[in-house]
Amino acid sequence: MKRFLCILLTLLVSAGTASAKRLQVGLRGGANFSDYRFPAVEIDGTRFTSGPVRTGYEGGLVLRLNLSRHLHLQSELDYAFVNYAVNAATNGRTRRIGIRTERLEVPVHLGFQFGPLRLFGGAQFRLSQTQRSSASNLLRIGFNDSDMALSGGAGLKICKFFLEFRVTGYPGSRTNEFRSGSSVERVRMQHHIVYGSSIGFFF
Repeated sequence: MKRFLCILLTLLVSAGTASAKRLQVGLRGGANFSDYRFPAVEIDGTRFTSGPVRTGYEGGLVLRLNLSRHLHLQSELDYAFVNYAVNAATNGRTRRIGIRTERLEVPVHLGFQFGPLRLFGGAQFRLSQTQRSSASNLLRIGFNDSDMALSGGAGLKICKFFLEFRVTGYPGSRTNEFRSGSSVERVRMQHHIVYGSSIGFFF
């Protein structure tokens, strides 16, 4: 997987050296919103339920190879903080647990540009992920979402600047492992979606 991504980035850079107008380099940054839903589950006397949507942040380097006037291939190197919330009820008392993940990802999108409007979609490859729980002794989540997601969205181009909205889904995230103390429970996901909005510019 990593070798494939290295080859892809090398091809993009090589193509850009032949024609500066064909290759665009830029930066983007913005916010993301996680929608993480699962049926209520009880582990060792604690009942876990889905929490509210939480906000995170992301940013990255953008490489766009213009294949034609309306068609382009875009790859990125993104670093994202994606936050999740889970409610934990024990003996009639409920507390909210925050799960924070830090991810290094490489989206590869095929895009279509029609005037200022851009539509795009493709795959998103994960290179690494770390996790922090606000109550690690009570809950840790093993995200079984493999190293690839599907993403797509729409954007607007304004001179060298661009605005975009994207949706990322994890088709492999059917069951996740909830770890509470020494107990582990496999929980079937209802859905796992991350929404993102960002602003960026090309040099």
